[in-house]
Amino acid sequence: MDWTEIEQGRTLSVPDRLSIRLERLILDGTLQPGEKLPPELELTERLGVSRVSLRQALHELERRGLIDRKPGRGTVVLSPADARDASGAALAEVLGSTGGEIAHILELRSIIEPRIAALASQRATPRDLVQLEQLVDEMASPESKEHYAELDRAFHQAIAQYTHNPLLAMLNEQIANLIAPSRSTALQTQERRDTSTAAHRRILAAIASGEPEVAEHEAALHIGAVREQIEHAAAALAAGRTGDEAD
Repeated sequence: MDWTEIEQGRTLSVPDRLSIRLERLILDGTLQPGEKLPPELELTERLGVSRVSLRQALHELERRGLIDRKPGRGTVVLSPADARDASGAALAEVLGSTGGEIAHILELRSIIEPRIAALASQRATPRDLVQLEQLVDEMASPESKEHYAELDRAFHQAIAQYTHNPLLAMLNEQIANLIAPSRSTALQTQERRDTSTAAHRRILAAIASGEPEVAEHEAALHIGAVREQIEHAAAALAAGRTGDEAD
């Protein structure tokens, strides 16, 4: 990838801005688990930042369990689930026993995600809020259906990260892996994308304003709407229509 394209914001510190952008690349899948970042000296030269700022940014990502840094090996990207211990694999096995049925996963999401949003509203930092706002803004004009699905997943994973509870982030990552089929382009419609983006803005507004009850309520409404939209899109497909024709 072209590391010179990492944009610098204007309101946060340089380390925060760097960590936001790098985190985004990990959450949306641009940087894949197992991928190595360029050496520090090379990154500082490409990004035009000091080594101190870069190290502070990398330390923040390491603290969040998104990268692993070891002398002699360099910096390796992790998924939130990879950053946990063996309990993550056990959890994946339990969740996988459902067969990945969308209805089962949406039921789990309806129980877990509203509370996660409530906690994020109490714990999210200013740099966290900037990350969420950038994700939602980009959802308004995605490059493709696939890009929108990546942003959607990144948004929900970011909220879980911003509870600053690694177990909740791990759980949400496992749920996201199982719910992936529901984000397929075949089940997307323009109406669903527009509705979801509007819901994401309301969830973000509640988190930013520090209103846990509102954040929890908006997240619950969102999951309920997603369930209805998936059922509608699936019915349209069964009737022989494409996702966009179902609008």
